Amino acid sequence: MKKGLIVAFLSVLVLSLSLTVSADEYQTYQEIVFVEEDERLLQDVSTEDFAAALASLGGKKMFGWKLAVLTKKQEVEFLSETKLKIFNNGYSTIKHDITLSTKVETKFQISSTGSLGTTISGDIKKFKGSIDGTIKTEIGYTRTETASELYEFKIIVDPGTYVTIVMKGRGIVSNGVARNYFCWIKIIEGGWETFTVTTEYYEIVKERIR
Repeated sequence: MKKGLIVAFLSVLVLSLSLTVSADEYQTYQEIVFVEEDERLLQDVSTEDFAAALASLGGKKMFGWKLAVLTKKQEVEFLSETKLKIFNNGYSTIKHDITLSTKVETKFQISSTGSLGTTISGDIKKFKGSIDGTIKTEIGYTRTETASELYEFKIIVDPGTYVTIVMKGRGIVSNGVARNYFCWIKIIEGGWETFTVTTEYYEIVKERIR
């Protein structure tokens, strides 16, 4: 359990509120920015670059997977969602207590394209075709669990201002392409991507009402 006390300038017409949030799929995040400019998410890879990556896999094999990595363990910063916007259109300063809690069952997420696909086994999402072990060997990812966290904000709202509370964080992204063969026949082909959240936090941004 983590507690933090944050003083800021906001506005809302309730004395306190409580919100519970759960981990969102990273593909719905409002913004994801790589620390290294040349890196890309799988969804942003051009058709030409994707085809070139598949071509780099080379010729057929009798059984099993062939895999190529496009992005390997690159750090990103993200804005996952806007939790609350608070306006003060009045003439008096208002104080508020706000509690936000997070409960993330797992901070490891995956996605795929083409016929690669994903499947859910119990509470765990995996790639189809037993490629998880091959990817793990190539990029060395680990699945991490996290406990719930509680954030307490003590807020002072100035007249004529509004504040936005957003959820931000940092993570690690890896992606690439893969192809699976059975008796020299290609049976699965597509792109894969892993996204591991390493840090999450709330941020309060104050702006003047225009």
